[in-house]
Amino acid sequence: MTARGGFTFVEVIMGITVLALAAGVMIFGLNQLNYYATVNRLYTAAQTLAQNHIDLILTKGPFDPSKNKYPLLNGTDSNTNILRTDTNYFYDPTTPTQLYPKTTYPSGKLVTIYKDPMNGNAIVQGTIEVSVRNPSPAFTVSGNTLEMRQASVTVSYTFRRQTYAVVMNTLRSAE
Repeated sequence: MTARGGFTFVEVIMGITVLALAAGVMIFGLNQLNYYATVNRLYTAAQTLAQNHIDLILTKGPFDPSKNKYPLLNGTDSNTNILRTDTNYFYDPTTPTQLYPKTTYPSGKLVTIYKDPMNGNAIVQGTIEVSVRNPSPAFTVSGNTLEMRQASVTVSYTFRRQTYAVVMNTLRSAE
C-alpha cells in the first residue's frame, strides 16, 4: 500500500490561522486609513470655513479707521461694525454677506463642519470666532502710521473626543 499525498490537520489549521491574521491586519489598516481620511476631510472643511471668513473680512468695505469708516455688519447698525477691536465677530455660512457681533453668539457661532450627504443631518459641528486687534508694533511708512487691523479667525470642532482648531490670520490696511 502506498501513502497518499495530502495535508495534515495541523497544517490546515496553521494555514487558516495565517490567512485570518493577514485579513485582520488588512482590515485594521483599512480602518486606520479611513479614520485619517475622515480627519483630513474635516480639517479641510474647517480650513475652508476660516478662509471664507478671511475673504469676507478682506473684501467688505469701506475701511478707514482714521476717518471712522468701518464696513457695516448688516447695513443698518453703524455701532456694530467689523474690524473694530472692541468686540469679536462670527460668520454664518448660511448668510455669507454678514458678520455677527459676539453679543449675538456669546459662546461662539455654531457651524456645521460636515453633514451626512444622504439625509442632510449635521454629523460634526463646531464654532467660529473672529478677534480683531491693532497689530503691534504699528506700521509706519514715510512717517505716517498705517491704520491696520489684524483679524484672527478660529474654527474649533470635536471629532471622536479629540478637539481640533484651525486658526487663520490676516492684516488689513485702510483703503
